[in-house]
Amino acid sequence: MKLHQYASLLLQWNQTHNLTGAKNLDEIEKHIQDCLYPLEFISPFSYAIDIGSGAGFPAIPLAISLPHCHFSLTEPRIKRASFLKMLCIELELKNVSVYPSLIQKCHFPQKADLITSKAVASTPMLLELAKPFVANNVSYLFYKGSNLLNEGEEIKENEIFYSKRNQVYFYRRCLC
Repeated sequence: MKLHQYASLLLQWNQTHNLTGAKNLDEIEKHIQDCLYPLEFISPFSYAIDIGSGAGFPAIPLAISLPHCHFSLTEPRIKRASFLKMLCIELELKNVSVYPSLIQKCHFPQKADLITSKAVASTPMLLELAKPFVANNVSYLFYKGSNLLNEGEEIKENEIFYSKRNQVYFYRRCLC
């Protein structure tokens, strides 16, 4: 129910604010399914930070599906951060906090055990940006494209996952 509400609100806001390239409910729902696919392989976590949350992919679908986990969303663009805050109110997402800022300027209540991002920066840059905010046993989940192996980070074969729709995921678990 909440996932459908999210899709409807995103479609409505997208008509005037250009939040995503998805132009209809079917396209938005495909994005949502791509966001949820990693639930099949990621380890349990309690606190996630999403870098560059944009229209809410992947953090909002994950937060809706995992209400026991807390998500901090970083988004420096005001209209997108406003959209995310409105979503939290409309969908009653008490497990989501929105930070209308670059991640480098954020002060989070705790260290994250999951860092997520979709279509924001290269893998090496995301790993660097996340360093100050990660717990000892952190996992990274980046929604990437086919260019993942050309981004300059040494990536092991077991860190790459593909959905049925060929979405590419980088998932690294660091056990320190």
